[in-house]
Amino acid sequence: MGLVDTKALKERHDLRRIVEQDLGPAPARSRRASLWKCPFHGERKGYSLAVWADGYCCFGKCQIGGDAIDWLQRYHHLSFDEAVRMLDGGLGPTPVISTHRPEPSDDDPPPMSWQVVARQVVDLAEETLWSSQGEPARDYLLERGLAMSTIQTAHLGYIPGGYREWRTVAGVSVPCGITLPWLTNGEEILWAVKVRRASGSPKYLQIAGGSRGGLYQADRLKGARAALFCEGEFDTLLAQQEGEPLVAAVTVGSASSHLNRRWLAELVSVPIILAAYDVDQAGEKGAARLQALSGRVQVIHVPWGKDLTEFHQQGGNLYSWLARELRCIRQNAILAATGR
Repeated sequence: MGLVDTKALKERHDLRRIVEQDLGPAPARSRRASLWKCPFHGERKGYSLAVWADGYCCFGKCQIGGDAIDWLQRYHHLSFDEAVRMLDGGLGPTPVISTHRPEPSDDDPPPMSWQVVARQVVDLAEETLWSSQGEPARDYLLERGLAMSTIQTAHLGYIPGGYREWRTVAGVSVPCGITLPWLTNGEEILWAVKVRRASGSPKYLQIAGGSRGGLYQADRLKGARAALFCEGEFDTLLAQQEGEPLVAAVTVGSASSHLNRRWLAELVSVPIILAAYDVDQAGEKGAARLQALSGRVQVIHVPWGKDLTEFHQQGGNLYSWLARELRCIRQNAILAATGR
């Protein structure tokens, strides 16, 4: 065949569309990557094949990766020249990206109109937390072991009032208690605002209109060497505060909540995924639910206490415990790799 500018050729094609034609619609995706079960090692559990516009990589067993030409060679068993010819004209029409906007679901952030109003609630609640009215809430957070800097970075807030009471803020009905905003993308996107009430059941409520498909502290996953799933937001903040830089702590909000598959794309490049849920039946079920999504999830338990916060309050050292757990996991991986 004649000379072909393969660089320009690859730039004309979105590899995600090519793989979609071969493997079907992606079961999970983020803003940049789409995820599939890896066909090269017959993956049965999880989605370790990440595909971007200009390349792909398996973060699972086979660790195979490459560009569009490499994909066509490997998947279709073609020579280099055959793969170039296929990319140059044998792929058929490029699938059209639909401009139809589906109804909002938990896979997507809430409408921007809701986010604008909810941010007003977050801002007012944060301001109140640091006023004289917020002293009881600040004392509660400090008793849980959270540092002032952690509270500020997480933009926690407070709506004063009894646990049965609600307040109207910016036209929105908000339960009284400590507010926990779920922010991602450098705080550009607000997924939800949860409120921890002083008492009553359930203790945690969510402002109407928010999504249940977010991942709390998801931005921490970028470049992380280990992810730690905790059961709730306060445990997550404490684990991040005490365990950084060993882990990036995140949560889906409770033991009964499900991990939205869109976040699997953020997790696929994280080498180690841990789950440290509460030591009870609900926690065991929540951890098992995570393991069902990916075989890379490893369950760990605090040496004593029912959860991370109780362990910390009773004198446990979260950093030392996490360091030991990670060291054991890495040692076991080396032994497994060498067949010992």
